[in-house]
Amino acid sequence: MRLVIGGLIILALSTAGCAQAQAGVDQPDVAVSVSLPADPEAALAVGAGKLGAQSARIVISLPGVAPLATRLTGMINAATGDYEVASDAYVVRRVGDDVWVKVLRMPIGKAVLFDAADLNKWIRQTAFNIETTTLFRTGFPWKLPRTTVTQGTKVTRVGERSFRGTLLRKPKSEDGHFAAELDAAGRLTRVSSGFGKSADNLFVLEFSDYGVPVAIEPPPASEVIERQTFNTVVAGIL
Repeated sequence: MRLVIGGLIILALSTAGCAQAQAGVDQPDVAVSVSLPADPEAALAVGAGKLGAQSARIVISLPGVAPLATRLTGMINAATGDYEVASDAYVVRRVGDDVWVKVLRMPIGKAVLFDAADLNKWIRQTAFNIETTTLFRTGFPWKLPRTTVTQGTKVTRVGERSFRGTLLRKPKSEDGHFAAELDAAGRLTRVSSGFGKSADNLFVLEFSDYGVPVAIEPPPASEVIERQTFNTVVAGIL
């Protein structure tokens, strides 16, 4: 859902209606331990290369002052790209090229482009609508953490499978920082990034339960509504 608050446009999401792993087969794959390269950048390259190979549960934290702070949880099917992610107010579900957004409570802000009559209904979107947004751009959710760890510099190992590094910014901008953690199988489990020397992170992505079967289904047709004006508003700003 589109929120325009002080020039910043964001999407908050909800756990209600969250997709479930397939009943009876919801155990993730058993991780096979691997030896990581001694070079920290090469070790992170191993983790980056594994992103998108297996389905997983995901948590995305976008820190900030309420109501801008957002925590999203969900599941992603690596084979199909289907996903559902949610926070305490909204749900976003994607199956193929179709996307649905359900708003569970009215957004708070001076410029809220949303009709209360559409609460708790699935509003149909398209892949174009969602992929032109900031968070759900093409390659979600693998692209952002992959880019972060592969473009980072001055990478150091701070633990057996934990790393820190520097993110180069534009000229005249202070460089940022990032941190990453790998599991025994060499898969990324946590990637965070922030600006300058501050300990605050711009984003935190966490992956778990790699290999868990994930089945995302379209919402019932009876619960779906079409809103052309909503589509126009949403495009490019989630």
